[in-house]
Amino acid sequence: MAPSSSVHTTLELPGTIWQDDLAVLFAHGARQPDNTWAVGAQPRPDAELLGMVTLVGRGQKDAANAAVRWIREHCAANDLELVRVENFNDRHPEEQRPDFSLTRFTVGRAEDPGPDGWELPTGLPTTRSRTARGAAKRRRKAA
Repeated sequence: MAPSSSVHTTLELPGTIWQDDLAVLFAHGARQPDNTWAVGAQPRPDAELLGMVTLVGRGQKDAANAAVRWIREHCAANDLELVRVENFNDRHPEEQRPDFSLTRFTVGRAEDPGPDGWELPTGLPTTRSRTARGAAKRRRKAA
């Protein structure tokens, strides 16, 4: 059974972290003195928090799982797509790993491109000329 988490600060993804239709953010968790975990999301280490959750958990794995649930729920509620999740816990020194968690998320805008607006590529060589070029290249290699 996964520990429950509560949203301390709602996650907000500002326009400045988006590049094209992707945003990268990190969820950094830290064990607190009362054996709870605080997990905050940031686009980079020196940036302000974009949101934070807290949980009572048994360890780093619980903090990472809470971060994944939190980001996944945010994406579902905001028509975003969770593209990739990467465990970066090994970036902490080994003696600090039990007290810290670090996960990188790639989030995408979930706009599915429809067939409208797509154009067929122009200027491509015909099949015949591509075949002829391939044959010429093979003859040069053989020589």
